[in-house]
Amino acid sequence: MQCIYLKDKSYSVDNLPSEPSLLVELLDLCHNDNANFEMFSTAIQKDVGLTAKILQVANSPAYRQWNEITDIRRMLIVLGMVNVKNIVTTCAIQHFFANFTKSFNRHVQLIWLRALICANLAERIAKLVGYEKPGEVFIAGLLHQVGMLLLLLNRENRYLPILDRYYSETENFIVLEQEQLQVDHCELGAALVESWKLDSFIADAIQFQHAPADQLLSSPTLLKILAVASPLSSKNSARNNSEYLEKAGLLFDMTEDIILNCLTVATEKSKQMITDLGFSGRLYLDENEEDGFDSSQHEADRKKLAEKVKNIALSNTIGTSERVELIGFTKEIRTHLNTLFNLNQMFFFKVDDTQTKLTAINDLEMNKLDEIEFKTGDKNSLLVKSFNEKNSFVSFSEHCSIADKQIIRLLEAEGAYFFPIYHDGTGLGVLALGTSEREWPALKSKAELLKLLSDEIGKNYFSLHQGRSQSADMTIVDFKKVAHEISNPLTIINNYLYMLGKKIDGDHSAQEEIAFINEEIERVSNILLRAKDPDNNSSNTKYTQVDINKLLTELDTLFNGSLYKSKGIKSTLRLDQQIPVICCPKDKLKQIMINIIKNGVEAMTKNGTIHISSRDNFYQNGQQYIEISIQDNGPGIDAEILKNLFQPVTSTKEGHTGVGLSIVNTLVQEISGTISCYSSPEQGTEFKILIPRKQAESEIELK
Repeated sequence: MQCIYLKDKSYSVDNLPSEPSLLVELLDLCHNDNANFEMFSTAIQKDVGLTAKILQVANSPAYRQWNEITDIRRMLIVLGMVNVKNIVTTCAIQHFFANFTKSFNRHVQLIWLRALICANLAERIAKLVGYEKPGEVFIAGLLHQVGMLLLLLNRENRYLPILDRYYSETENFIVLEQEQLQVDHCELGAALVESWKLDSFIADAIQFQHAPADQLLSSPTLLKILAVASPLSSKNSARNNSEYLEKAGLLFDMTEDIILNCLTVATEKSKQMITDLGFSGRLYLDENEEDGFDSSQHEADRKKLAEKVKNIALSNTIGTSERVELIGFTKEIRTHLNTLFNLNQMFFFKVDDTQTKLTAINDLEMNKLDEIEFKTGDKNSLLVKSFNEKNSFVSFSEHCSIADKQIIRLLEAEGAYFFPIYHDGTGLGVLALGTSEREWPALKSKAELLKLLSDEIGKNYFSLHQGRSQSADMTIVDFKKVAHEISNPLTIINNYLYMLGKKIDGDHSAQEEIAFINEEIERVSNILLRAKDPDNNSSNTKYTQVDINKLLTELDTLFNGSLYKSKGIKSTLRLDQQIPVICCPKDKLKQIMINIIKNGVEAMTKNGTIHISSRDNFYQNGQQYIEISIQDNGPGIDAEILKNLFQPVTSTKEGHTGVGLSIVNTLVQEISGTISCYSSPEQGTEFKILIPRKQAESEIELK
């Protein structure tokens, strides 16, 4: 039995997650746009189970043309980066959360719910402040109340009555724990993580998550992020706690609007994850969290969760990668079936536009499969019956037509499980899954998850099919198709450049050229990836009509009565009255202005000046912008700091976090703008922000 010891008491950790350093490393790689196959190969080889999964998928029928592959690096190149990240995420989350289901009850559900919100909120804050280890931040949020699980496992009878008081005494809960148990969940969770000997401050972040802001000013960024995220995710009413909101402002120069927006993004993402797990009716984020449970379902949930948890990553990956054509889409389905169910015997039969026949999407390029066609009026076919009756059937207990039996033979299986694919009542096709009488009971037990998968397939295939049916005009779907056509050769070129680089000596002059080409290909790929899915905006950008001059005037009035007054600073406004009302995320633009002005004021001595101006019709690279200039006569910015101005670095201002401009840079990018800075000791500092001059949301273009 594995135990940790704290205050002369032992705590069993046998039923808690195993040492998660590999999980942290892999999630960091999945968030790292510059991660390459070598980095993934090095990490994956540390885990036998994950290596086996990669081996299984890489040698499945979808990639059979490559012959058997046993080299892990070559496997990853064959699979492609998108599939590698999908497999890693699915397996990692399954491995992590499966351990939480063994003593499943209402309190574990609530702890898990808060963990999801905290992890997603911490990750969003990390993105805004430019913290370079989002995987580490996500894990810290996920584990921030792991000490509660330890107390449940080891002192259930004494701890349950205390835990029942959590929502009524949230603000003083660790004091309550100390009074009753002489230990609290923060120090116990920290002791557990410390026992893993991670090269990280996760343990400290957990222990000091409720520390006051003034005690954290000089602490590592990870501690500050969790100290903001933890209280705000403690319960739904926390968003109304002014002390929690002020903490974000003190530690990260965040306005109330921005941190509440972060919380909204995190909550929506958590809701989606919860819905994907099938808890939409019982586990949710309304006003009274505790009322969201059906006690009669607890035991059933305990048994089902280990399987359902696999779908956390699934629903967010089907149909969202580069593969949007029918063949690529079908290969993607095949990859996920293999990853989740160990199924590699699958055909997808799509119905034609007239709803009269079903034909296979032949991603395996089997000549015989092209010759098989099912009429939807066929009364003898089990596959057709599944489509018409919107029900699933297995061939072992039903009559099969000759064509059905041909499909089973092509699947190289004893039988087939036919699963209809529908979306909003519209029939789209049938999945034919190969199985055997021995394997069928296990597959049948996963019918609920398969249904969830089929819903996702239906939704994304319907969107794809609708896009293909549009006119020849360059609609967004047409553009996605073009982007996909470009992405494929880019991926191939990138893979071959990587292999070429391995064949050339590390000090060869060509290595620099190869690195440059790789960077440019990656940049083009990222642009295409963003452009292909403009609706999928993880930052939850809300465009509204904004009067730039009015906003600048309001901020100037606000600061004249507060920030400027304390230092005797004078301000001037020079506003271009020709600027129209534009379509822009107002909250983000406001945060940008506030952070730049505050940085200037805090660096200035008394009796300084700030000049704010706006200018219409600024053109750059053929694009029309509105320019905003904020200039001060302060001491300027040191040349060394200017080199990394928009990175979270140590600030020259006493007590300042140094992440304000990192937030500014992130927000400017999210509104498709640009920012530049000029600074000298003689003239002070000037920031210029260019904002796209768009007067309607329909005009918004991706950068």
